[in-house]
Amino acid sequence: MSGAIPQTGCTLDLSSLDLRYILRRLGTSAVVLLGAVTLTFILSRVVSANPISAWLGKGGNPELVALYTEAYHLNDPLYVQYFYYINGLIHLDFGYSPSRHEPVVAALAQTWPYTLQLLFFSMIFTAILGIAAGLLSAKHAGRVPEKAIRVSYIASTASPPFLVPLILVLVFSTLIPILPTSGPIDPGMSLPTRISGIPMVDAMIEGNWPAFASLIGHVILPSVAIALTLYGFLTRMVSSSITEVLGSNFVRAARARGVSEKVVLYSYGLKNSMLQVITMFSLLLTFALVNDVFVENICSYPGLGQYAVISAVISDYPGILATTLVFATVIVVSNLVADLLYFTVDPRVRIRR
Repeated sequence: MSGAIPQTGCTLDLSSLDLRYILRRLGTSAVVLLGAVTLTFILSRVVSANPISAWLGKGGNPELVALYTEAYHLNDPLYVQYFYYINGLIHLDFGYSPSRHEPVVAALAQTWPYTLQLLFFSMIFTAILGIAAGLLSAKHAGRVPEKAIRVSYIASTASPPFLVPLILVLVFSTLIPILPTSGPIDPGMSLPTRISGIPMVDAMIEGNWPAFASLIGHVILPSVAIALTLYGFLTRMVSSSITEVLGSNFVRAARARGVSEKVVLYSYGLKNSMLQVITMFSLLLTFALVNDVFVENICSYPGLGQYAVISAVISDYPGILATTLVFATVIVVSNLVADLLYFTVDPRVRIRR
């Protein structure tokens, strides 16, 4: 009798499985994004029966009213308006923004880079605060430091999104005036020449270091305000994951072999929590976008969040639709990236999926 293992014909084609997984995630993301665009479009039309009166007032210039009505097909049925809107999105035509008196694409090009800067630094501060606090909490589990950390992050995450930036503005504008509390750059200082579109990157390319330092200084307070409302979620997850790992049998065996607590904490505990951190960051980015709307308006930071609020206040429907689409796209893409990273880091997902 041969010792060879008989072939059953059932082999696991990982490349095919990987492709199916990626295509399924891409398809789901596209459907979610289309659903968000459709729902926002319908709501924007239902809120006001006549968007032109909301934009221009009841006594608006008749020629301008006729121009807007024709441009947005407002005399056509809703499904016809929707068709033209989707067609415009495909051609990157988001319409004209009455709140800024310029095309929406131009408004997005001016505001999105500031929001991108703010989100970048807020995620960095969130990671630093969350992972550091999670390590300390796990290291001092059941003791005073762990309880103090728990109280601090519960208080910050339970606070309304507008409260933390308000407190920081009050503190740094009166008690400790060491950080700028409003605007993107110091008054009287010119922004760098537009090259990439992102002010900090443009300042570095141009070699305009005073402007770069000022831009950094102005982004610290709003980004810390966002981070303080988010880091608690990361702290709790990191602490729980590390605590679970530290109580496992392989860690007990490592300690019995004389492995130091520092190695156990960082190499075993923190390393094993990184998988959950990847997934958590996509969720935190969603919360950061929500908080960004409050922070930008309180700190007078000219980003997409401030543009969204101004558009909502004066019924700038093209602006509302465009900002909603950008926010929805960021959320969908971040979740897609998190899924793909999770899929790459954890081989077990390939078998489960």
